[in-house]
Amino acid sequence: MSGTKAENRRGQVCVVTGAGSGIGSGLARHAAGVGMHVIGADVDTAGLQRLEEALRARGQSIETRRTDVRDEQAVEELAKHVFDRHGKVNLLFNNAGVLVDGKSWERPMRDWRWSFEVNVFGVIHGIRSFVPRMLGQGEAGRVINTSSQGGLMGGGTFMAPYQASKHAVTVITETLHTELALEGPTITASCLCPAEVATGIWSSDRLRPQSERNRLESEAERQFHDAVAGAVAKSLDPDEFAAQVFAAVGADKFWIVPTDPFFRGVIELRTRRILEGLPPPATADIMKMFERTKAG
Repeated sequence: MSGTKAENRRGQVCVVTGAGSGIGSGLARHAAGVGMHVIGADVDTAGLQRLEEALRARGQSIETRRTDVRDEQAVEELAKHVFDRHGKVNLLFNNAGVLVDGKSWERPMRDWRWSFEVNVFGVIHGIRSFVPRMLGQGEAGRVINTSSQGGLMGGGTFMAPYQASKHAVTVITETLHTELALEGPTITASCLCPAEVATGIWSSDRLRPQSERNRLESEAERQFHDAVAGAVAKSLDPDEFAAQVFAAVGADKFWIVPTDPFFRGVIELRTRRILEGLPPPATADIMKMFERTKAG
């Protein structure tokens, strides 16, 4: 797609939801660093303030708006503000996301609703409010929806609310891409499926009232949560990841996915078991694959 190469970004407009921390913050910093004007949105006002102060200190172009992506009208007001002020959006990152884990039958409905309202309906609201405007802007643009490697893999133990929501984002983005192609080449889409990036998503509950926070009932659940959260905290830096994302966008990639052998092996295994009519592999078998690929 013409006009979206990383070296040609100066003067373009980038909108990032979930910009107050993690991947969103890294994307916002990278966009500003390549000369884009950034509009960062989040419910985390403290995180937005830190982002804005850091970028303004570097002389980079940034504005922030508190936006709850669960609220259709709030996202519509964000889109209206951006187009009234700038008249275009060259990159839209529908990135805001949260994670709730634990046994699927023990998660209260508020946990399921929160996961889907942020992860799925946040993306839908972004598409509905921004895409019609982008189609009329007369300039190239791309919608990048943040799914997850979990939005491509089979169901992981204790991960049903998160992975179910991310599978929905994956399918929505595939459909969006094909529908946009019918409108012409100017606006397109990418599906971003991060693997392990050092973010605070495993402490998403910090954004909820104390009374609504998730409670893991079993020792197995708590051990799983702590082990994965600890590993994620030591993984890829969001700024390094953002550079990879922008390189993929510049190369006109639809799938922005992990390239490591473990990810590829799990995807191949899941597809093979589906075609053979077999049940999902056991958690122990997946962990053995993970250990083998990481060992060599």
